[in-house]
Amino acid sequence: MITLNSGIENQAYSFEDIENILSRFDFMVGGNWEYDHAYFDHKLEQTDEAYAFIRIPVTTEIGTIGEKNAHVRVGKPFVLVHKYEAGIDHQGDSGNIQATFNQFQAPEDPDAEVDDQYVKQAEEVMLKVERALLQ
Repeated sequence: MITLNSGIENQAYSFEDIENILSRFDFMVGGNWEYDHAYFDHKLEQTDEAYAFIRIPVTTEIGTIGEKNAHVRVGKPFVLVHKYEAGIDHQGDSGNIQATFNQFQAPEDPDAEVDDQYVKQAEEVMLKVERALLQ
């Protein structure tokens, strides 16, 4: 994981506004959100072995994630790489019904080394995000 310096860090927004703006840059709320915090993820690259993404954390100050009038404060953005185990998922012990709903194997290394190319790409994306959010 590599943290990114950003002008949006510690800024407050309505959740609806930040979600609408970030979606223009292909950020989506990741599946690991809770009512008091969430992460906006932007995929930089995906291969069969790994994927790299920018993650922008937000925490609620008013309301909860999912409420129309929720307000959030932005945390420190970072770049993260998840590396996947090649071949069979040895953790998988589910049957066909569960596999229908959970098709993704667990990361072999959820905090793999971040290549400089991803940091450069992330910084370029974050400049666009900052221009949109700080105008």
